[in-house]
Amino acid sequence: MREGEFVRRLGDAGYGRINGRAGIWDLLACAGLLGHEGLVLTRRAHEEFLRTSGVLLDIEAAARRGEDARRQAAEIRSRHTLYPVEGGLNRAICEALIGLNARMVTVLSADFVKGGLSSIPEVKDAVREAWLSLRGLESQVDAAAQGEDVPTWPLLVYSQAKI
Repeated sequence: MREGEFVRRLGDAGYGRINGRAGIWDLLACAGLLGHEGLVLTRRAHEEFLRTSGVLLDIEAAARRGEDARRQAAEIRSRHTLYPVEGGLNRAICEALIGLNARMVTVLSADFVKGGLSSIPEVKDAVREAWLSLRGLESQVDAAAQGEDVPTWPLLVYSQAKI
């Protein structure tokens, strides 16, 4: 697995408790307390997805309108629910998953878990779904409306069973 700005090995990502479940797992793996192998899709990967998908522009537009954040989050989610993960982010995820060599993986974030994923397209769909969570988009719209940076979060992809 090639490490980079979008993907890092579980245990080497440098995240801590403040980064939710992915950060806690990263700390545990760094301490040698986990039996799972995995990778962390970084905050930078999430930023790249927001930028290339157009989600960031929609978040900023929603913040300027100042309407109900939950409703606007739902609209953003519905507009982008089928947007493919593309470009360098796509390559990084594919290379990392091939390097992980796992029969099945789980994608995990603070408010999302999807397991039993056995193909790269399934994993990329789960990644998109996690980054387009209604709760997450609502917090992003709220932050942008208050003039704050749009929050991003790492995702954990870990092996359920080695080949």
